[in-house]
Amino acid sequence: MMWTACNRPILAVGVVLLSAVLADDVQYRLTQELLSLYNAAVRPTPNYSYPLEVVFGVSIHHIIDVDEKNQILTTNCWLTQIWLDHHLRWNASDYDGIEVIRLPWTAVWKPDIILYNNADPQYNSAVINSNIILRHTGEVTWLSHGIYKSSCHIDVQYFPFDIQSCHMKWASWTYDGYQLELVQQTKEGDVSNYQPNGEFDLVSFTPIKDVKFYSCCNEPYPDITYIIQLRRRPMFYVFNLILPCILINCIALLVFYVPSESGEKVTLGISALLSMTVFLMTIRETLPPTEKTPLISLYYGVSICLVTFASGLSVVTLNVYHRGVRGTKVPPFIKNVVLDKLATILFLQIEPRPNKHGRQRTDTARSSKWMSAEVCNCLATFSSQRSPCFISSPNNSNSSVGKGTESFETHLLRMLHHVNMTIERNEIRLQEKEKREMSELEWKQVALVCDRLLLWLFLIVTAVTTSVILCGSPYGP
Repeated sequence: MMWTACNRPILAVGVVLLSAVLADDVQYRLTQELLSLYNAAVRPTPNYSYPLEVVFGVSIHHIIDVDEKNQILTTNCWLTQIWLDHHLRWNASDYDGIEVIRLPWTAVWKPDIILYNNADPQYNSAVINSNIILRHTGEVTWLSHGIYKSSCHIDVQYFPFDIQSCHMKWASWTYDGYQLELVQQTKEGDVSNYQPNGEFDLVSFTPIKDVKFYSCCNEPYPDITYIIQLRRRPMFYVFNLILPCILINCIALLVFYVPSESGEKVTLGISALLSMTVFLMTIRETLPPTEKTPLISLYYGVSICLVTFASGLSVVTLNVYHRGVRGTKVPPFIKNVVLDKLATILFLQIEPRPNKHGRQRTDTARSSKWMSAEVCNCLATFSSQRSPCFISSPNNSNSSVGKGTESFETHLLRMLHHVNMTIERNEIRLQEKEKREMSELEWKQVALVCDRLLLWLFLIVTAVTTSVILCGSPYGP
C-alpha cells in the first residue's frame, strides 16, 4: 500500500504523457488522412454547378493615415472568411474526440478575395496570413490581418470642417457569382477593436453588398463594399491656420487706426499681406489640386483681398492727409458731408473751425486806419510844437533852415509809410499762412474721418466674411 501511494503521482504523469503522445499521433494521423488526397486548387463544393458561400467580414482596427494630397487611406483591418469544405470533414469519435485542428493556410483551398481599390504596390507583403481553423463539420475559418492602402476620393471643399467617405471594395478576382457567393458576416461593420485616430473620428463603418458586371466578362461579380465615414477634428487647424489668419486680419485693420504722420500705414498692410501669403503656401502643400476651392483657401483668398484693398485705401487716405500742402482748399460739400455729418455719426469730435479771415481783415483795416491816424496826429503835433530854433524870426530870414525842416518832415513821412507797408505785408503773410494751416488742418480732419469710416467698414466686412465662409460647411465649424 505504501508503494502504491508513493507512485500514484508518477503514474498520473505517465498517463498524461501517454495521452498526449497518443493525441499527437491521432492528430497527425487525422491531418495525414485529410490532406493525403486533397487538392487545394479545386473549389470545395459538393456540386460544381452550385456557388460556394463564403462568409466575409472586416473588423477595422485603426485608421493609420489619410493622405489628402495622394488620396490614399491607410487602415489596419482584420479579415474573417468562413466557408464549408466537404473534403475536410471527419468523425470526431474516430479520432479521440478531436473537433478542431489548425492547418497552414497554404494547405487548403482559399477564395481569392482581394481589395479591388488597392493602392499599395506591395500588397502581398502588407497582409499577414495565419493558419486556418478547421472544424470536424468541414467549416474553415481563415483569420488574417494587414495594413491596407486603398484609394479614396478626398473631397476637400469644406476643409477643415469636412466628412470624408472612403470605400473598401472586397471581391473575388477570378470566381464569378455562379461559383462563389459572398455573404456579409454582420449587417454592421465590426468596430469593437477600433483604436481612435488623433485627426479623424470614425462616424460609421457600414458594409454594402453589390453585384456588378464588368466589360471583361458576362458573369456577375458580387462584392462587399465597406463605407468608412470619417469626420475631421478641426481644432488643430483652427488654432494653427484659422486663428492666425483672424489675428492677421485684425492687425491689418489697424492700418486705418495708425496715425498718418507715423509713416507706417503701408508697411503694416504689406507685412500682413506677406504673412497671409506664407500661411496660404503652407495650406497649398497639404491639399490636393482640385477644381473645388477648399473652404480655408477661400477664406485666405478673401482675407488677402481685404488686406490688399485696405493697404491701397490707406495710400488714398495718406494722399488726402497731405493734400493741404498743395494749397488746395476743402470743397464746401466735403466739409458739410464729412466733417459735419459723417464725423458725428462716427462719434468723432472735430474741433470747430472759427472764421478768422473776416476778423483778420477787420484787424488789418483797423491797424491801417490806426497807423494813418497816428501819422497825421504825429505830423500835426510836430508842426504845432516845432522847436523855436526852427521857427523863422524877422531878424533871421535864412531860407536854408526852412528847407532843412521840410526835408526832415518828408523823410519822416517816408519812413512811417514804409513801416506801415511792412506791417501790412506781414499781416497779409500771416493771413496766408493761417489759411494754409487751416486748409491743411481741414484735409487732415477729412483723412481722419475717412480712416475711421474705412476702419468700421472693413471691420464689418471682415466679420461677415469670416462668419459666412467658416460657417459655410454643412457639417458645422
